[in-house]
Amino acid sequence: MKFGIVTHYDVHNHGAVLQLTALVKVLARKGIEAKALQFDKNYDFLGVALKSKYDISLKSVGFYIKFLLREGVGRTLYNVKKRQTLNRFKVENNLIGEFYTDASGLDAVVVGSDEVFALHTGPTPIFFGHAAPTNCVFSYAASFGPTTYEDIQSKHCIEFVKSGLERMAGVSVRDKNSQDIVVRLTGDVPALVCDPVLLYGYVDEIKQLRKPDLPPYLLVYAYDNRMNDEQEVERIKEYARKMGLKIVSPGFYHKWSDYNVNIDPVGLLAYFKYAQCVVTDTFHGSVMSIITQSQFVVKTRDNSNKLVNLLNEYGLTDRISVSLDDLEGRFASAIDFSAVEVEVVRRRAESMKYLDQMIKKADEHSR
Repeated sequence: MKFGIVTHYDVHNHGAVLQLTALVKVLARKGIEAKALQFDKNYDFLGVALKSKYDISLKSVGFYIKFLLREGVGRTLYNVKKRQTLNRFKVENNLIGEFYTDASGLDAVVVGSDEVFALHTGPTPIFFGHAAPTNCVFSYAASFGPTTYEDIQSKHCIEFVKSGLERMAGVSVRDKNSQDIVVRLTGDVPALVCDPVLLYGYVDEIKQLRKPDLPPYLLVYAYDNRMNDEQEVERIKEYARKMGLKIVSPGFYHKWSDYNVNIDPVGLLAYFKYAQCVVTDTFHGSVMSIITQSQFVVKTRDNSNKLVNLLNEYGLTDRISVSLDDLEGRFASAIDFSAVEVEVVRRRAESMKYLDQMIKKADEHSR
């Protein structure tokens, strides 16, 4: 069988690439060839100024010149190399297929994972299965991210979203907020499944990872435009000094860290696995900590619905730190990963059951 995957395949983010890779590998184990379908993302809700940041063209030049002047050469060069690293990884792993309107012979299209249902940039039809090149479309671990039901109303997208969801062969989401929105729109309760990174687990890859050639370190995993508040930075530095740790930032550039590391998505897991501790404020930073069984603390921010939901699912809400002023106390209490693993195994089995049901439907549609 042959599937297309609709997800954020071209974002500057290791977590997004890891979840795509994981879904491709899970489907491959079931004899299914799968690749991400290319598409043009809609940025109409961002406004003209911000749209040029994402819709790369000559209009983008001004934005990136301002970025260079504002952020400096270090961060700019780091991100250029990061894009090269991610693109090379995607090519080496054969993750990206053709443009969705050129695709043929697909038995199904999988929408997800990640924030494919979010509307904060604009309404992209293929994210909701509109005009998909197949008779069988279903979602896997899709998320509305920061989008709320009220946002969908205010952007006049109720029918746009609802009609897409109702035509799908199955809908599954990865967080409670997304589940609640689907219920309000369609009246049906979608399956709540785990992110592909948790589903696949990268078990064999993690076993083979080598320890980074670094002194003992605290790992920071946060978008480079976050975790830069002076108080947050000082609290992390203070804890690292007290514990005799260097600060390492793999995947994102933070000029205040001791090491900024460019690494491919699977190699990134080694930095989690061998960290003395992890401080993150992201969903996939938490997911990577779980699968590598790393001691971690999570800084929550506005619109942290999906992140808090994840921690609640795995009994890890005690890892939340609102201000990072209690790092020593948080890390003094170690995570019992035996209990976490029980929940991982249970949710993985439930999620695989849903995926198998969708594969069966795709097979029936293709006959």
